[in-house]
Amino acid sequence: MKCLTGFILLLLMQDVFAAHCRVDGGPWVDMKTSPLDVLVDLRLDKDAGKVTMSGYSVRCMHGFPGWYPDSLKQYFSTTSGGLILGPAVMDYGAGMDILGSYYPWPVSAGRYLALHDRLTPIVDLPVKVYYVIPSAPDKYIKIKPGTFLAVVLLDVTYNFNSPDYPAYRMRINLIARNGVDSSPSTCVINNNLPINIDFGSVNPAAMGTSIFDTPFKKNFRLRYDCVGPSVNSLIAVKWQAIPSAFHPYAITTSKQNVGVQLFRTDSSALVGPGGEIRDTITNSTGSTDIAFALVKKTGTFPDAGPFTASGTLTLMLP
Repeated sequence: MKCLTGFILLLLMQDVFAAHCRVDGGPWVDMKTSPLDVLVDLRLDKDAGKVTMSGYSVRCMHGFPGWYPDSLKQYFSTTSGGLILGPAVMDYGAGMDILGSYYPWPVSAGRYLALHDRLTPIVDLPVKVYYVIPSAPDKYIKIKPGTFLAVVLLDVTYNFNSPDYPAYRMRINLIARNGVDSSPSTCVINNNLPINIDFGSVNPAAMGTSIFDTPFKKNFRLRYDCVGPSVNSLIAVKWQAIPSAFHPYAITTSKQNVGVQLFRTDSSALVGPGGEIRDTITNSTGSTDIAFALVKKTGTFPDAGPFTASGTLTLMLP
């Protein structure tokens, strides 16, 4: 009887494990072989003098087998020269925000961002870079949407030696989802044009003594427009004029015993000389409906003829 003898050659290949990370619940990326691209929201914090990052989540998982002891750890830490600023922002002061502490560039090696063990297979990786708003006059920070902000290199190390878990370096690319601009915005009223209020022909006998009994009123919409970074703010419009001698909320005119009162049409609230109109600007625009009323001093009969009055409205932002 003839027998066939076969040989099975087993080729054993060693697996090398690496952390896998993802952004905002997206696909897992092998950080040993590929970079992780992260879109970030930029926030202009003028009080702190920084542009900070938010609006994203980076999470990483390890590949420790279930039988590994709990004492074995995987670390994510900064590396020397591991913060590389993009060409559009390399002239700005910068650094890393590591767990709420700010470390200016160049960031030293060995600052831990996160660690893994078998019981915590997935951890948040707080990769955040900040930029310093220049304090010198006429120096501002401007970043456009889509700007390549920085490369962050992190060392991935272990507290044990194993050929399955060699130390390596991972790369994260930070890209701006939105833009910021620290230069001041310029806001104007009525496109910075004069406001002319013409009461037309006026019968002195019909003139009243308040906004409620005078028929001579002119409505006007104050429009606010800002050029530059988007403005979302409370505003105050200051009304500056010479007050009338006969009424604290009227401004003087060239005709004796005649004044002009400014008031809000939504509430009939008077705004006297030195007073303010308070409102808001949203996305760099806004408006307030006001009116001017022609009034006389109680018990008088003003002379006929033309008259003039003047005042200044000044837009103020906090």
